Amino acid sequence: MSSKRQARAGFADGTFKPNRIVTRAEFAVMLMNALQLQDNGAKLTFTDAAEIGAWARKAVAQAAGAGIITGREDGTFRPNAEITRAEMAMMVARALNLAVETNAAAGFADDKDIPAWAKGAAAALKRMGIIDGKGGNKFDPQAAASRAEAVTVLLQMKARMSK
Repeated sequence: MSSKRQARAGFADGTFKPNRIVTRAEFAVMLMNALQLQDNGAKLTFTDAAEIGAWARKAVAQAAGAGIITGREDGTFRPNAEITRAEMAMMVARALNLAVETNAAAGFADDKDIPAWAKGAAAALKRMGIIDGKGGNKFDPQAAASRAEAVTVLLQMKARMSK
């Protein structure tokens, strides 16, 4: 089964594998499917654009064109890297066009561990009920997001968008 189908619907054996980690490309596909954008997006200018699978190219281009993803400081997207909870929060906040404060207190037990660039996104999404902490009210910003976490966040995002 293609990674695109896995990102969207599960696996050939009918399982969802909720604890499996999501890659940056997979999350871009999941997010763009949730947003249902119709445009083709921007030309991919990431230095590692050739590593983006054909199944994810349109979604990554759409996300880049919408300003949802900007890539890394070195010009890469790193499509096969695990997406962190901080990266996921930032992408969702951008998708919702949220004005986020840099270094805002998010109210998580590990606020000090959230990178400055993601604190505002984490705070805004927590206030909106889109993202929750893990055990002990920890955001765990550098942890890789699981499929269950990603889908939960996207469902919460969609619910907020429909209000």
